[in-house]
Amino acid sequence: MKTNIRSTGRIAALALGLIATVATADEAAIRRSIGKLLPDLKVERIEPAPVSGLYEVVVGPRLFYMSADGRYLLQGNILDLKTHENITESKLAKAKKSALDQVPEDKMVIFSPEHPKHTITVFTDIDCGYCRKLHRDIGDFMKEGIRVRYLFFPRAGLDSPSYHKAVTVWCSKDRKQALTDAKAGKELAPLTCDNPVQEHMLLGELMGVTGTPAIVLEDGRLLPGYVPAKRMAMYLNGEDK
Repeated sequence: MKTNIRSTGRIAALALGLIATVATADEAAIRRSIGKLLPDLKVERIEPAPVSGLYEVVVGPRLFYMSADGRYLLQGNILDLKTHENITESKLAKAKKSALDQVPEDKMVIFSPEHPKHTITVFTDIDCGYCRKLHRDIGDFMKEGIRVRYLFFPRAGLDSPSYHKAVTVWCSKDRKQALTDAKAGKELAPLTCDNPVQEHMLLGELMGVTGTPAIVLEDGRLLPGYVPAKRMAMYLNGEDK
């Protein structure tokens, strides 16, 4: 039986066109659903998930799985039982890293050694005991070559004493000294100005921060709680695996 190559080519082209049309329709449905759910956030990426029938949707630092019609949303980890890999974990870390990369460093309070080897980003609350403990160790972090970028996350919320302390620190002429003083329990004269504290808080919430300190490593992994400088250096050097 002879095969009509030209006919086969047309069928293949039609099939590819149909797949592309379906994918476009699926993406449009998903975007509409996400737009209603999270109207203020941008959809970064939509692509087929490892599980048939689901799409992987990245919105800022968050990752969802959605049905093609945009009706069903799943939030959780996909585990590959063959390779024993947590597929979601690594992709979520990348999404968090990407979201942090979009925050200008002039909107952070940064402590850096002369020759930094690594950088961590810390969501901090001035009145949090373990946040204060971490900052008391800032010299040890500098000795380990670890650059520390602070974002504010007053757990008590907007208009709380911790929030106003964060604003005061930001509005100070010497933010690093003001942060050090505030974390040492010193009373600072209240200041106000344009500040990114609310932006920090929103980003922290989207990234799943529920307590402080919350430490984000260079690859986007999030470590909840206080970590001593030497152990942090192990994480950053890949010695924790």
